[in-house]
Amino acid sequence: MRLLLHPGHAKCGSTSIQRAIIRNRPGLADNQVVVPDPRLRLPGEAGFDPRGETPREFFRQIMENGGDTTSLRARLESWRESPLWRDATFVISAENLINHLMGPIGEGIHRVLADYFDDVEVIYYIRRQDDYLLSAWQQWGFKEGKTFAEYSQEALRRANPHYLAVGQAFGRLYGSASVTVRPLQAEALRGGELLTDFFAHLVEDPSRLSFDRDRSNLSLNPFFCEILAGYQGLFRDIHDDRLKQRLARTLGVGHELFQRERDFMDPEMARRIMAHHREENLHLQQQFFPHVPFETVFGDREEEGLDPGERVQMSRQRAEQLQKHVIRELLELLQSMPESAKSPA
Repeated sequence: MRLLLHPGHAKCGSTSIQRAIIRNRPGLADNQVVVPDPRLRLPGEAGFDPRGETPREFFRQIMENGGDTTSLRARLESWRESPLWRDATFVISAENLINHLMGPIGEGIHRVLADYFDDVEVIYYIRRQDDYLLSAWQQWGFKEGKTFAEYSQEALRRANPHYLAVGQAFGRLYGSASVTVRPLQAEALRGGELLTDFFAHLVEDPSRLSFDRDRSNLSLNPFFCEILAGYQGLFRDIHDDRLKQRLARTLGVGHELFQRERDFMDPEMARRIMAHHREENLHLQQQFFPHVPFETVFGDREEEGLDPGERVQMSRQRAEQLQKHVIRELLELLQSMPESAKSPA
């Protein structure tokens, strides 16, 4: 049996990959590529959910049960005994498979996977750390009341993200030759694109598959996140996406509240983040993708010729502009509502 393991890394294209493998589950099965459902059931098994998500929840339960892998072993044993998929390639994608990786719980899960498969390929995508931290803050950090500067400083103290340690841990578990680390840069990806690169590990011609290339895992505008960070108690926890979902339904995902802001991050902050990770990134590039020039992946960004004072002024103006637009549109929305909808029950 062959396993393509995509342990993912949050904010590194995992949602796009998972949407694509679910969308293409029937076509992949025609090519003897099997995407199990959330309970690790296979096509043809009782209860199999053909539209089910990837098995993050299954692995989360194992981790919360102290690493008891009995259920995982039982599922993999049934895979081994299945005559329908004996020569298949199995695809497991779950971001939480990097959780507890340096401890007995995570290692125990991966030891079981390594034991049951004759051939394992691990594909691990990463993105430059300044990009990653901005995206992670837009997803989680601002909900804790932290500005991007505060969140970034905390991440630097913890040396987060730990790409090199994760890549090397997978090398120890599955063998270094079994691990592919790919930065999310066009020059490092087959066909210059994430989904083409991923599915090239599974089928000869990925172009025959159906990809939804719309923006996935939508983030709020970073200037808006800075504003929201000042409101304590607005979110139940860092995973509370109710506000984002309501805004998307009400205003549409094309609204400027969901706009990317190329100039949001202070270039000096970006340089500080990348300088902090430089030694790690050098080892990462040399060990896992020496064919891609270091500067292509981790080099300084091109920037506009603004001095620090001008950049601060520009950021303030953009934040004020966004606030005014949002307030105006929310007032217009309120005025358009029927009186019965405005009144408390």
